[in-house]
Amino acid sequence: MIKEQGGFGICILAAGFSSRMGKFKPLLPIGDETVVERAIKVSKAVGMREIAVVTGHKREWISPIIHRQKAMEALNPNFEKGMFTSIQAGVAALSSSLDGFFIMPVDCPLVTEQVLRLLMERFEPDQFVVPCYRGKKGHPLLVPAAYQEAILRHDGTGGLKTITDRDFTKMKRVETGFEGVVMDMDTPAAYEEIKSYWDRGCRSEELGALAAGRRFFLIRHGQIQQHKEKIFLGQTDVPLSERGREQARAAGCALAGHVLDTDRIYTSDLSRARETAEIIGTQANLPVLVSEPGFREMRLGPWDGKFISQIKRDFPKEYETRGQNLFAWKLGHGSENFFDLQYRVVKALIQILKSDACRDLVIVAHSGVLRAVSRNLRGGDISDPWEKLGNGEMEILKIPVAGSGECVYNS
Repeated sequence: MIKEQGGFGICILAAGFSSRMGKFKPLLPIGDETVVERAIKVSKAVGMREIAVVTGHKREWISPIIHRQKAMEALNPNFEKGMFTSIQAGVAALSSSLDGFFIMPVDCPLVTEQVLRLLMERFEPDQFVVPCYRGKKGHPLLVPAAYQEAILRHDGTGGLKTITDRDFTKMKRVETGFEGVVMDMDTPAAYEEIKSYWDRGCRSEELGALAAGRRFFLIRHGQIQQHKEKIFLGQTDVPLSERGREQARAAGCALAGHVLDTDRIYTSDLSRARETAEIIGTQANLPVLVSEPGFREMRLGPWDGKFISQIKRDFPKEYETRGQNLFAWKLGHGSENFFDLQYRVVKALIQILKSDACRDLVIVAHSGVLRAVSRNLRGGDISDPWEKLGNGEMEILKIPVAGSGECVYNS
């Protein structure tokens, strides 16, 4: 429950260079207002007690808006040193009597009053609260006031994640069902996607509707060249073994037994999947190969390609935590968890379905990717039980048109 005394504040981070965007993000429009105006107004609408907008780069452009909106400006003189310095500047501007405070990057402009209220309702004084969409973490993060000093004292190594990861169990993940919480505008392409989402009334595109009436042939890549012991294999690029090529030829022969309404194969661009797809394409007379980076295996960060025995030795606590939170846990920046993977894969699949009118789609990829595709096509989630495909094995899904009855089968 929300306390009557104390209340909540918010740090709106608007100090960065906007270098990847190429335009100053705080002043870009969403609808009929700039993103910084929208962030301030949404914060006011939920009764935020203190609103601090952190400025730095092009401060003179944004300060008049902040003062006109009667928010508080928190200047970050060290903004060029990265986002964590802006977090510290914003947190320092807030009073110590708050129950908690939000940290919201200005480039996440679709956060709504409903999302903020939901997070405040779920607040507990000893836990972080974060909104999610289909399991993937988004923004803003609600931080208990007890962590204010820890943030201000931190030397910046690893950013805020170093603090939030000290006790993974203190991160309360709140499912919102609202894709806007995971959409940011770091690049022009991402900004165009946000505007398109806004124009659709903030409604996500329906995978089920796009997939209705189609068949999906999901094939796992062949066996890779073996190492002296087991490794954590994500996006490390490892070629097929001769056994893997045999498995790919067998998969191609099996696929050739179906009359297909397509001339192409969609594949991960990693070599083990692409080589498998090339062999299958030759066997099944599918001459067009389309590499899709969105179908790459999960990013495992500094663990990728390392021996599992080495990871257990060097990261015993992290390895144990991962085992206890398999779908949600990830190691540091640049890594993904299963929910991140799912979001990436489904987005790629939706774009393919929008551009490819063929009834049949053949996808050659990795175990985690195919799990995300299979579970979501069935109307579920990557965390649902799944019978893992062996190397070179195929799963066939036929998605019924609404009202025509269930028709899902495997091979």
